[in-house]
Amino acid sequence: MREQSFMIVIPKNRSVMDDPKGFLDNLAANEHINIKNVDMEEERGLVINLEVDGKPHQINVFPTDVEVPPIVRPEHVFSEEEYQLIDEARSGIVVNMDFDEENARCFHDQLRIIDAMFPDILAVLDCPAEKLLSGVWVSLAAQSDTPPSPRYLFTVQAISGDNDEVWLHSHGLKRCGMYELEILCSDSEMCNEHYKIIESFAFQMIENEEAFEPGEAVFVAQISRSYVVCTAVDWKEALKFYPEATLGTEEDRDDEVHSEDTYVLMMYNNPDAEKAKQYSKIQLINPHLKNNPMFLFSNSETERMRSLAVERIPYMKMGFENKDNKVIVKIGLLTDKEYWKDDKPQREHIWFELKEVKEDSVVAELTQEPYYVSGIKPGDTGTYPFSDITDWLIYTKDGNITPDDAYRLI
Repeated sequence: MREQSFMIVIPKNRSVMDDPKGFLDNLAANEHINIKNVDMEEERGLVINLEVDGKPHQINVFPTDVEVPPIVRPEHVFSEEEYQLIDEARSGIVVNMDFDEENARCFHDQLRIIDAMFPDILAVLDCPAEKLLSGVWVSLAAQSDTPPSPRYLFTVQAISGDNDEVWLHSHGLKRCGMYELEILCSDSEMCNEHYKIIESFAFQMIENEEAFEPGEAVFVAQISRSYVVCTAVDWKEALKFYPEATLGTEEDRDDEVHSEDTYVLMMYNNPDAEKAKQYSKIQLINPHLKNNPMFLFSNSETERMRSLAVERIPYMKMGFENKDNKVIVKIGLLTDKEYWKDDKPQREHIWFELKEVKEDSVVAELTQEPYYVSGIKPGDTGTYPFSDITDWLIYTKDGNITPDDAYRLI
């Protein structure tokens, strides 16, 4: 099931592709990277065994022709000039490696290796996830102590058909040694919420470092006091529940990409259904998905988001200084004691509108109703230290900027 993480670097200066000694010297000069040995193999090109902060990896590097397929989604914002240069690029350099169970770490290390080798990158074509990554973003991510979001390890494509039908399916999880995920018979109204279900399930698999067993119950979201529990079902079995499907049928699965190691997400209505392994279509909860569901983020993912948000607070300040922008911040509020687990304090992460930035804190106004924190309501304003910030978002006239999108402010 596990595939290689095949990335193609498109450098700004194409002459670097003719100078292996130059990018090997760049690697050797990086304080986090230790080259163990270098070999040239006829079929694999340059094979480099190295360590990134003590973690061993083997990469193989070779030149290749470049043509960005129409199905590849630009993950980041590119200027008109950058798009033109990407379109004109006819060659690039493959940096290929295998991931182990530490998939998020491996992805981050691959970016760090690429950034060390080629300090002036136009873009990186991440083939498994079918994404085009900005060179500026790659450099910022590589130099960060915090790894990128797990969502970078995969993408979810939405294939539209007649009668508003949408087939959602992922790409990229196979390089993590996991099966791909799907939702059948979505539609334009619900596909964003269905995407979030796939994302939550995928995040948990990545953190779990192995795929969940088909039929295993996985909690993905909370709607009021109810829970959304999903499971993975083989696509051939799932199609029996969707006789109306015109997308994702056997006719659409004439290659290995969509016919092997891919599972459809379905749901358990209640604990009894879970015990009996009686799953139902996701569409049964469509009306409830409109009621502000809280999609699950694990403690470790929340900590990763918090770490990145705090690390990049200078960019948040930069965005806030532009009075045409609106900035919201997510604050981790201490829950009421009755919701603590094993007497351990818990936090509920809630959005506020930023009103003022102080030296080491923010003044912000609550924008949503808490579930587990009493004594505070929307419209209340308070002062919160930077350390309580777990995320932030800048609304600009040109789109939204998150801590992950801080490259756009450079």
